[in-house]
Amino acid sequence: MKEYIFVDTETTGLNAETDELLSISIIDHYGRCIFNSLVKPENKKSWDEAERINGISAEMVMKAPKFRHLKPVLSKLFQGKHVVAYNMAFDASFLGKTLRNASSLHCCMRAFAEYFGEIDPNGQDFKLKKLVFAVNECNPDFKFNSHTSLGDSLATREVWLRLMRYKSIAKKYGA
Repeated sequence: MKEYIFVDTETTGLNAETDELLSISIIDHYGRCIFNSLVKPENKKSWDEAERINGISAEMVMKAPKFRHLKPVLSKLFQGKHVVAYNMAFDASFLGKTLRNASSLHCCMRAFAEYFGEIDPNGQDFKLKKLVFAVNECNPDFKFNSHTSLGDSLATREVWLRLMRYKSIAKKYGA
């Protein structure tokens, strides 16, 4: 059985070109937290809209390490690992080169979309679902703090391990 690690980030916004990380959490295959840190942005001083969603204020990250100081630690944690994020494209756009030596990158959101099977209105792909929806479908008894990197990492693990029970999904997305 392949062992995975699960990562989630919270950010000042949705654009990796202009926004910055606010928190990063990594959970191992067994549900243990192996990394959890707030991150102090280099340039952004406020992020009102993101703060309303993730609850992370400028005051909370004032004494946190900057991402550039966390890069070596993160790179080492990802090295040789099979890394899963709920929206890998988004998280990878912020984590950048720290993921370059991972064995593989997996998107739980895309795997869940195919598992759930709802076709997107454009008819080209499966409709992507929010993590809260995916968790509720996979295990309605699982409780977590959404929009926190730690809670979302744990929730991603819950959904992913459930999806890997289905051979067709595991073969396509977990390989």
